[in-house]
Amino acid sequence: MNSKLFLAIPLFFLLLSCENDTEKKTATYLGGEIVNSNDNYITLFKDNILIDSILLNKDKKFSYSFEEKNFSAGLYTFRHTPESQVFYIEEGDSLLLRVNMDEFDESLMYTKDKSQENNFLMEMYLLNEKDNDLILSYYKMSPKDFAQKTDSIKDFKLERLTSLKNKYEFSENFTEVAQKTIDYEYYDLRERYAYLINRYFSDFRNRIPKDFFDYRKKVNFNDQSIQSYYTYQRFLDNYLKNKAIEDCIKSTPKDSLNYCFRVNTVGNLRQRLQIADSLFEIKGLRNRFLSNLAKKQVNFSVSDNQIDSTIQLVNKFDLPQEQVTELEALGSLQKQYFVGKNVSNAKLLSANGEKIKIEDISRKPMITYTWSLYQESHKIHHHLINELRNKYPEITFIAVNIDEEDTKLWLKSIENFGYDKNFEYQIRDRKNKRYLYKSLLDKVLILDKKGTIVQNKLNLDSPNFENKILQFLNQ
Repeated sequence: MNSKLFLAIPLFFLLLSCENDTEKKTATYLGGEIVNSNDNYITLFKDNILIDSILLNKDKKFSYSFEEKNFSAGLYTFRHTPESQVFYIEEGDSLLLRVNMDEFDESLMYTKDKSQENNFLMEMYLLNEKDNDLILSYYKMSPKDFAQKTDSIKDFKLERLTSLKNKYEFSENFTEVAQKTIDYEYYDLRERYAYLINRYFSDFRNRIPKDFFDYRKKVNFNDQSIQSYYTYQRFLDNYLKNKAIEDCIKSTPKDSLNYCFRVNTVGNLRQRLQIADSLFEIKGLRNRFLSNLAKKQVNFSVSDNQIDSTIQLVNKFDLPQEQVTELEALGSLQKQYFVGKNVSNAKLLSANGEKIKIEDISRKPMITYTWSLYQESHKIHHHLINELRNKYPEITFIAVNIDEEDTKLWLKSIENFGYDKNFEYQIRDRKNKRYLYKSLLDKVLILDKKGTIVQNKLNLDSPNFENKILQFLNQ
């Protein structure tokens, strides 16, 4: 054999090996295991756009390679019914996750590339959830004390980020994203506090420091990198709420200011719609907020005219036709739940598999609450409903699940969370409208003994909710 050729052959394979190594380094992978899975696949999203569905194998594991031409580093979302979570990945990473669906948030852990970064995000998520629970006590603080409290929360998280960044050499791109998630959680706590103070503790209203909202001067209302992150979206939602209140105060006489703090009035929601239309430039973000606010406006309408005027307003915003069509269908549905309408014949499925109607459940007045497996708040709200059920035995409290397509998962959730089967129901025979009922989440109705709607504009999160119950009982 030619000696030159002999030497070239190993050199060729060496180059080929290097090329393969380069390919392996640039390929980007996500893999993992779903313990106690509820389905045979997960779905992957980027900026709320579906990228792909990934099948689980017989061992409930999965492996996915991102398409190099369409990949961009940043935040992604994976969903496995009914849970979802955000993760961060960069080009060339091989990221693994493991989660137990029975304790989703608490058990989710990452290994391999970007594991420390993503475990940090999960740590922040759990801290944020804790802060969400504490906000109900924080808002009783004076504005000065609350400002100091939120400053200390933010400082702790930033120190934690800096420590881990130095230890694990976080990339600048991830560090910037992580910094933003901390900032917007901080901003959101202040926005929610401001609303609660304005709404329920007017004595504190004039004691809010002048620099309390200084962060608003540097907020990016169109941040591509975190547009799908839950803290960012929650901040935007609460900012719109407060901005609409502030605009209302400027044009309302002092003796009528209480009206401005009713955030579920058609007027307030209309103002938020108009602010969102002018504020958001990212098409997906803008359309999502406009659609959600319009749905809320329909849900809190009290007449056909209010619903019709909402749809007329939305038609001026150039939303995708499918969102307008859905809003029109929702309007038709909402008209069935006005005060004075009778819903005794509404069809339900009991947790024992029995097909019944509302009129078959109880001869007492009733409070119904709609919920979904896909919302975190159902755990808190079920706890509240259970407390009220024990406190007011003269009323039947029932929870109505809207996920008609997920009956098995609904029953499993009842078991997992320890909900009382005697008061758990699911809508049935409404599959052609099931997507609409997702817009009626957390809807609370008070029904008299005959199944006629007495009140339909209640909010479980309102401190005045129990007073509404007492007013009803004392009629």
